[in-house]
Amino acid sequence: MTRTTSAAASLLLLSGVSSTDAFTVTQPSANRVDSSILNNIKMAASTDATSTSAVSPYAAIPNPPPTKTASAVLFDVDGTLADSWRLGYDATAVVLQNNDLSHVEFNEAIYHETCVYATPERLARTAGLTPDAPNFEEVGADLGRQFDDHYVKLVSPKTCAFYPGMLDILEKLPRETKLGALTNACVEYGHAVLKANCPVRTALDNTYGLGFALYSRFDTIHGADSVPAPKPSPEGLLQCAREIGLENELGNIVYVGDAIGDGRAARAAGMVSVGVLW
Repeated sequence: MTRTTSAAASLLLLSGVSSTDAFTVTQPSANRVDSSILNNIKMAASTDATSTSAVSPYAAIPNPPPTKTASAVLFDVDGTLADSWRLGYDATAVVLQNNDLSHVEFNEAIYHETCVYATPERLARTAGLTPDAPNFEEVGADLGRQFDDHYVKLVSPKTCAFYPGMLDILEKLPRETKLGALTNACVEYGHAVLKANCPVRTALDNTYGLGFALYSRFDTIHGADSVPAPKPSPEGLLQCAREIGLENELGNIVYVGDAIGDGRAARAAGMVSVGVLW
């Protein structure tokens, strides 16, 4: 897997890597997202990128050719922007208990394994059903609605805090770079997390010289329930691209995520993919 030799760069965009990776992997530094990644997002080519002839089952589609400037940066939410897994885990446990499913085996490992699925499918699988069960979709939809109702109400700067340094990165991205978010949770959750973490500041606030609300910079925000299909389908990312007017510049859009499905979706959409490890 392609790595960078620079310890200072916690997040590097290596758009020239081969198709061996679902997305470029980024290594955290002392559990902090280093603001030096700004230069790497603005310059989407890296001298550390190397090629290999090995083929990975995770990505048949390579990253697009390098570009000098990212026109837009789209983010996954859970595990990428926000350290929120505990909220999701606890909310899942509550839903299982409320539906007399406390006997179902459920632990942190199972939770993380099933997080690759959108909420309805994740809950149906957690409840012990398999996709071939006749009531799989019905049970998943019902449990998913209960989960979303409970989950979104609990969003706060404490339960879904941005990773240290992430807010600084978002605030310092060039004003002309468009921002967006796509989560496999519900769209209401995506909005709630961004609102909880993005301060509203004025030009009189000297800690934020640009004088605009960071949340308002997100021109497109979507969840699995507001797009044609959840990740790893590229449909959500393509919808985001259309909404920000960059459907003809997909190679100049960066999608940052933490799961293989994020990388697959980005590659399938023709976007540059970046993966994080924090």
